[in-house]
Amino acid sequence: MPALHPNSLRAIAGISLLVLSLAACNASKETTPAFTYAPSTGGSAALPSPSTAPTVAASSAPTATPEPALAFTPGTVAAPRVVGVTTDDLLNFTPGFIQVAVGETVTFKIHNVGKAVHEFMVGPLTAAFADQEGTPEVADIAGGKTASLTFTFNGKGPFAFACHAPGHFEHGMAGYVQLVGPGAPTVGTKDDPRLVHIDMTDALKFTPDQVAIQSGEAVRFILTNSGTVTHEFQVGPADRVAADNVDGVLNIEKDELTAGSTAAVDYTFTASGPFAFACHEPAHYEAGMKGTIDLSGG
Repeated sequence: MPALHPNSLRAIAGISLLVLSLAACNASKETTPAFTYAPSTGGSAALPSPSTAPTVAASSAPTATPEPALAFTPGTVAAPRVVGVTTDDLLNFTPGFIQVAVGETVTFKIHNVGKAVHEFMVGPLTAAFADQEGTPEVADIAGGKTASLTFTFNGKGPFAFACHAPGHFEHGMAGYVQLVGPGAPTVGTKDDPRLVHIDMTDALKFTPDQVAIQSGEAVRFILTNSGTVTHEFQVGPADRVAADNVDGVLNIEKDELTAGSTAAVDYTFTASGPFAFACHEPAHYEAGMKGTIDLSGG
């Protein structure tokens, strides 16, 4: 076979390199994966930067604000929740403030720890406080005895309970029910004030000592004296409360809150504040028995 000219050899080599290069290019197109975002050199894929992240269509459904969890499992007609209440010779209910869910069924177990005979009526506040005929009640609960009453809290309230044995309600033997959870009122009005429970103790403290309220809102403070020392409760403009300047209009007071008692004070926060509350029994205010109202919200 005759030898090829060197120029011919160079031409053949060039053609071979071109063929190999085209083959490699085709192989690369067929076997190399296409990445939207190049993988990192580490063990996991690199996250896209905000500027290169793909656009995701927003959901048209509104995001619901989660309801706060209830501190109890609501009762049903088939399985009512049992709530214990005691009555005593000081003419108090303990507790005098109870939370229930809207539509919940509760069985009250009323135990008389004293000697005086009591009764227990529960229902809409105006009916329970007026001893209205037809309002559910259990009467003649003798000393040492326990009675039961089951009630379903349909509607938006307000609800309450009371004892109408002679002179007992007039002495202050009543309690308040606060609706909580889904469907419960969240802003108080004059016809249905929002309940705010405040406890008073022998440590000369209010719990809580700060209450968040919406401007213009009507609030019913439910006051429980869980100690033995007598207290009072003033609420109104901060300067008037500090000065113990009670006028019954701007600065409202409930006094003689004796051991174990529960009472209520209604107040509508129509002014801009600042507002406060306090106890002015001798030396109580000086010991720090005071609280503040935060008008930023309820």
